[in-house]
Amino acid sequence: MQTALLLVASLSVTSPNAQMVDTQAAQLIAERPNAGGESTEVTVNIYLFNIDEIDDVRQRFNVDMFLNISWHDPRLALPEEEQSGQLRTFPIDEIWTPRGLIVNERGLGFQLPLVAEVDARGRVVQRQRMSGELAVNLDLRAFPFDTQELPIEVISYQYNPDEIRFSRDSKFAADVDQFSGEGWHFSLRDIDFDEFSVPAVEQTRPRMTYIVEAQRESQYYLLTLFLPMSLIVFMSWTAFWIQPNVVPPRIAISTASIFSLIAFGVSIRLSLPRVSYMTRADLFVVGCTLLVFLALAVAVAGSRWASADKMDKALRLNAVMRWVYAVMFFIVVAVAYTTH
Repeated sequence: MQTALLLVASLSVTSPNAQMVDTQAAQLIAERPNAGGESTEVTVNIYLFNIDEIDDVRQRFNVDMFLNISWHDPRLALPEEEQSGQLRTFPIDEIWTPRGLIVNERGLGFQLPLVAEVDARGRVVQRQRMSGELAVNLDLRAFPFDTQELPIEVISYQYNPDEIRFSRDSKFAADVDQFSGEGWHFSLRDIDFDEFSVPAVEQTRPRMTYIVEAQRESQYYLLTLFLPMSLIVFMSWTAFWIQPNVVPPRIAISTASIFSLIAFGVSIRLSLPRVSYMTRADLFVVGCTLLVFLALAVAVAGSRWASADKMDKALRLNAVMRWVYAVMFFIVVAVAYTTH
């Protein structure tokens, strides 16, 4: 069979022998091993070198990985008298392959030649190093305390589960501590074996999904988002400690707090995709904004009462709001932290 493959390019297409070789080679490429019989087992081992970035806005993550794909094709086996330990190398377009596809691939580049090594018994091994972008559907409801699943979805795009089965001996490995993606803690999940539906043609394909679990490190957002916004809210709270008849400072504190919160809210949204739901950070921003508007409304009401000779009423309002405002802020924090 090896001889037939090597002769395909050199024999004349007008020769009957050449036509026979061409037919054999075409059949070898087109038909899977044991066509019509039991399914062909394919093993896909992945070693993940690195995840160097997760893009929240574009919903992509960058990977650098090594794939080892193997299967058995008895048609490539050598007769016993010709068997030796030496491997043969074939371009992958000259032999049958399981027609693999990474479903969520969005621009992976190949770094090794597109060849496969075959041993004397017909065991085929294809190795490839790939790097680039993969798509991911991020669930940001718990942002910035979220944990994301980063999938690598492998299917056979041509064969159904009765023809191709992915081996349960497939491996998924990585040294996650060496990943350079900043702001995340990574871990590996078990490989998920299931089927991929193709609704347009009402067919299914075998699928295996390698999942990296990425937990966002929230300390950065606590220091750059939640802490400054909390300080802004409590800056607005200080208006209740100023005499109601001192109008300019009370109004100035409240309005400055509102403008600051609006700026923070816009900056948060620019760092996230346009999703139709609210994240925990959104709930916190909205809650804080309402509190600051409430402080402005109370400051205006207290000042009007003070100017209308209702100073006692204005002072009582100030005294009550000092505690009510603080309690309401902690309610906002609790709701934002516990809502998913």
